[in-house]
Parts: sequence; C-alpha cells; structure tokens
Amino acid sequence: MNAYDFSINYLAGLMLLNGQDPYSNPLYRYPFPFTYFWALLALPGYDAMPLLFIVWGVVNVGLLIYAFRKAFWQWVFFFPFFHELSAGQVEMMFWSMERLIGRNWRGAILGALITMKPQTALILLPWHLVDWLRHDRKTLARWALCTGLLWGVPLLWRSDWLYTWLVLRGGDANFVYSASVTTGIFSFLRLSAERLAVPFSPTLIVWLVVLGCIAALVYVGGQFQASKEIGKACALIGSPLGLLYTQLALLGTAPAWLLVPVNLMTVGISLTTGNFVACIALPLTVIGWHLYQQRRQKQREAAFKTLGAA
Repeated sequence: MNAYDFSINYLAGLMLLNGQDPYSNPLYRYPFPFTYFWALLALPGYDAMPLLFIVWGVVNVGLLIYAFRKAFWQWVFFFPFFHELSAGQVEMMFWSMERLIGRNWRGAILGALITMKPQTALILLPWHLVDWLRHDRKTLARWALCTGLLWGVPLLWRSDWLYTWLVLRGGDANFVYSASVTTGIFSFLRLSAERLAVPFSPTLIVWLVVLGCIAALVYVGGQFQASKEIGKACALIGSPLGLLYTQLALLGTAPAWLLVPVNLMTVGISLTTGNFVACIALPLTVIGWHLYQQRRQKQREAAFKTLGAA
C-alpha cells in the first residue's frame, strides 16, 4: 500500500491547520471546502498519518461490508476498490453517499457533498439531477442551495480560492491528453496515432468532434433511463475526466460474478497495452445486464397477463 493520495490530502489538511496554503502543494487538487474534511482528519498531527491511513482503510472496508453484508468479499477483488485501499482514495465515501440519495433534504445535502470531487460527481450525480428536474424540483432547488453554500461560503474568508484552484487544475496535462486516459469513449483518442497536445492536427480535431458527439449522446441519453445503473454507466462512458479508480462508481451495479472478472481482465489489458480502450467493456457490461433484466421483466409481465386472461 503506497498511501499516495491519502498522504497528499492529509498533508493539505495539516497545512490548513497550520495557517498555510494547501494549494502551495500543486499535487493537492480538491476544491478548498473539502480541505476542511482533511483538516479534521489531520488533527492528531503528522506522526499519526500512518495510523490514520490504516483507519481510513478500515472505514472503507466497513462501508463495503455495510453495503453488501456477507457478500462483501466478492467485491474486494474489484480493481477500483483495491486501488482505493492502496492509495487511500475517497471514491468509496462518495459512492456510499450516492446510495442514500433520494427525493428529500438528505439527497440534496449528500448531492452537494459529492460535488467536492467534480470528476466523480460527473458520474454519480447527473441521473439524480435529471430525476429531480423531472419529478421533484423542490429537491433540485435544495441541492442548488446546498451546493452554492458549500462552494460559496469559504469565499467570505478566502475570496481567491476558486481562481487558485482553477489555475492549479490548468497546470495539469492538457485536457485532450487527460481525456485520452479515461476509461470511456475518449480513450479512443490514443488510437488516432496523433500527437495529443497543441497544436492539434486536423485529424485529431476530427477525432475530437466525432468522439465528443458520441460521448454527449451517450452521456445525456443515459440520464433519462429508468435505470440509475444505466445512467451511471453511460456517464462513465461519456465523461472526459477520470482514471481507473473512477470505475468504482459502477460497484454493485451488476452481479460481482460478472463485473469483477470483466474489470480485472480489461484492467490487465489496459495496463499491458498502455491504452484504456478495453475498460469501456465494464460500463457496456452494466448496460447490457440491465437491458437484459428489463427484457426478462417485460416477458414475465406478458406471461402473467396471458395467464390472467386465460
């Protein structure tokens, strides 16, 4: 276990406690309000970081057990969860929040908290936002209020945090290159054999337009599906942000006997080839599973109607 992400975030919390700027470390990339969570975690001090990393791992395993009870062990082998434990990521916390979202104040508050990691929010939140827009605009308004307060109140004592954070994000590898290492449709950019940096070649621009249109159709169309799981899978396919661990969003969206082998196989192919195209098989598997289940449900309903008529 390398605790890479955990150590960066923990140190950011320590810096905030000590009156330092957490963004002086360019590796820290979370929105400023989330830093207060890390500050609370870092209260025991620097020397306690190894112990807190272990505690964080125990919390993650606890969340997995709470979600799946006795079947939790089946998901331990899901690569994004293994990565979660190794690096000390926060995906599991946000995934657990999303499971509790409904058409109520709790859903609005949890939805606002999930925005503290935008690339994860792009996967977990859109289906709920569309659901609220269509069926419960009061909860949508509550979510907007909570999100505005969460992001806006810290501006009262640090008016430049949004600018600083955005500038820091701008220091990452260029957006097109970053999109090419996602596990969705934009991973196909690597197949173009074009240089993924400015100035972009005409061929690369064509690839971007074509893949962008496909991604937008899949992303938006998925959020209007009755199945939340299909919505998350489509969002993962269409999102231009995220890495292998972002696939944790699909934890539990289909049986473990199906998703875990597909995940391990595609991750193995991707790490071997240096291209994440194979990983798109995971969300496609989720979509296929739920479409199959919907078809079976319709067949059962039709059979019951036939029996009733007889």
